[in-house]
Amino acid sequence: MVYSRETAPTVGEALESALSTILRWSTRADNKRMLHDSSGAALSSTDSWLLERVVVAGPLRMSKLAGWMAVDKSTMTTEIRRLEKSGLVSRRSDPTDRRGVLITATEEGRTAIARHRQLAQDVYGTLVGKWTEVDRTELARLLGRFVDELSWVTDAVARHNESI
Repeated sequence: MVYSRETAPTVGEALESALSTILRWSTRADNKRMLHDSSGAALSSTDSWLLERVVVAGPLRMSKLAGWMAVDKSTMTTEIRRLEKSGLVSRRSDPTDRRGVLITATEEGRTAIARHRQLAQDVYGTLVGKWTEVDRTELARLLGRFVDELSWVTDAVARHNESI
């Protein structure tokens, strides 16, 4: 983190710098390799959060996933096609509306995201392994609160955009 020695960073500066460093760290090839399992399989960042959404939320319409990801349907189709070719999701017609497509995680997809979660948790646990339990708990609490705030803002913007 780079700050002027003359003044302490603002909260915004400190957060921006920290989040930028975390993003750079998480996208480095050597760090991505830590998230490979023993078979060499790994999920990209996009694949992992998209598959996580499908696993957690259950069968979802392609249009709902596109809205959630804030992309057009053709982009979502490309993303889902890649997961489908890997055997992680399947698609079927929506029984309530044959024009719609439902995306469901396969058993292989559920296993892959569970494996990915465990590998990620192991890496994060190692990173803060020397911290006190109090510090680890506080970090988790504050990150959860930050994510809740991000979710609220993102949902509010989506609701606003839908009303236009």
